[in-house]
Amino acid sequence: MRSRKRLDSIARARLPEGYSLEKLRKMQSILASKIVEVDVVENPDKICGIDLAYVKKNDRELGIACAVVCNRKGELIDRSCKVVEINFPYIPTLLSLRELRPMVVAFRSLKERPDIVIIDGHGKAHPYRLGIASHFGVVMKIPTIGCAKSLLYGELRNCKEEQCDIVDPENGEIIGRALRHYNKYVYVSVGNLITLDTACRIVREMLKTRSQMPIPVLYAHNMCNEYKKKISTGTIDIGRFL
Repeated sequence: MRSRKRLDSIARARLPEGYSLEKLRKMQSILASKIVEVDVVENPDKICGIDLAYVKKNDRELGIACAVVCNRKGELIDRSCKVVEINFPYIPTLLSLRELRPMVVAFRSLKERPDIVIIDGHGKAHPYRLGIASHFGVVMKIPTIGCAKSLLYGELRNCKEEQCDIVDPENGEIIGRALRHYNKYVYVSVGNLITLDTACRIVREMLKTRSQMPIPVLYAHNMCNEYKKKISTGTIDIGRFL
């Protein structure tokens, strides 16, 4: 488990010139204070999954964001994929500065308005409580869930047969939950406008395959990879996206 101090050290070393880590952390703290852990929608009919893939093309890094809307049965209702140029590097704990814009662009292009969004990433299970799912949820004012395949921050405690709490080792706060699924863990945390119990229930319901990704996120993930392959091989014209 990487400590908050270690993650700050990594972030400081990778920040581009002109950025202040202190100002970015302050921004994260302000946005995190706006997270509301209340169930706005307990039984969503339409669930959106968002994922992102990256590809290099003509010396540019492109982000391919796909948003997919499914019903409770996991049947596809709507989808949107957008390609956006990326200008911020990969830095753990600052991922939303890299991924938020392409995800918002893809989401806003959907025809169907989902009741809730599951994002491939963390929400409050973050040293500053503002993973991509929380940042997206606060900005878009929509219920969101963070659902990740690996743990960014925190320790697993209070483990039972099917789940563990994700606990901040610095203050003992429960910041998420690890759900066991086919001998692996799925790391779930509140994004915004939802409680942890409801977030976990919805994720469990949408884990319809052996994959660690809920079915809407899995569909989005597969679509991202399809676009990535087409862009890499030149079988799709990215000019119509940029």
